[in-house]
Amino acid sequence: MDRKKFIVSACALCATGSVLSVLDSCTKTPVVNFTLDLSQPANAALNTVGGSVTNGANGVIVIRTSSGFNALSTVCTHQGCTVSYYQSNARLVCPCHNGVYDINGSVVSGPPPSALTKYTVTQVGTVLTIKN
Repeated sequence: MDRKKFIVSACALCATGSVLSVLDSCTKTPVVNFTLDLSQPANAALNTVGGSVTNGANGVIVIRTSSGFNALSTVCTHQGCTVSYYQSNARLVCPCHNGVYDINGSVVSGPPPSALTKYTVTQVGTVLTIKN
């Protein structure tokens, strides 16, 4: 193989690998698996209906409802901005384009094309486990 063919082949191989790597990282759902202990002061808000705790490391907000707990992604499905929870009206709002979600993650109004990702919450004693 001459030098020119080698360089062209090497560049093509590198470009293909880079594209596949980017596509793979975009389609993978992040693994969510963490616990919250309701007896800890940092999680005290979850002892009251309407209270919430955000786990920034996982991009998840946990909200106490009248029937249990909802764990939702904090990433808006429109353009990836971070939503904020407003306890006063039980809504999650995206500050970028005013997308609004209810406490179940369903779209109420605005441009979001789909609901927020919802995670499974299980409770054993005072410990909540949140995972996908």
